[in-house]
Amino acid sequence: MEVMKPRVVALAVAVLFASGVGTSHAQSTPVPAPTPTPAPSITIPNLPSTTQIVNDVLQTIAGQATGAFGYNPNQAHGTVTFFKRFDMQVALQLNKYRQVKLHQGTVINPRGATIRPGQTVDVWGHSDQDGTLEADTITIH
Repeated sequence: MEVMKPRVVALAVAVLFASGVGTSHAQSTPVPAPTPTPAPSITIPNLPSTTQIVNDVLQTIAGQATGAFGYNPNQAHGTVTFFKRFDMQVALQLNKYRQVKLHQGTVINPRGATIRPGQTVDVWGHSDQDGTLEADTITIH
């Protein structure tokens, strides 16, 4: 059995050398990373500013919707319940009433028409601090 030991040892050493155990291998030089190529430049065309146009459209739509229900501070649509010289009251939808003040220069359409209780009117102007609508234009329907 003593004869076999050197053979087994020689075989084990041969296998270890063949498999690379016990030997050091130098690390190969890494391949450099490719240089990045710049993305193609995309030119975005300049569009004209549409913010003001969009705001005007939204304000018009909101004004028509809120004016019909009496929520627009600068507009009222309803039935005249009281009118005397420069004072008028308009009944709005949802059981609301709006005080309207006329002034020298208030335009009444159709021109020359007389405002009477029971008429349907559209009033445009500006709101006072107390909520009264100072009428610039009144259209009788």
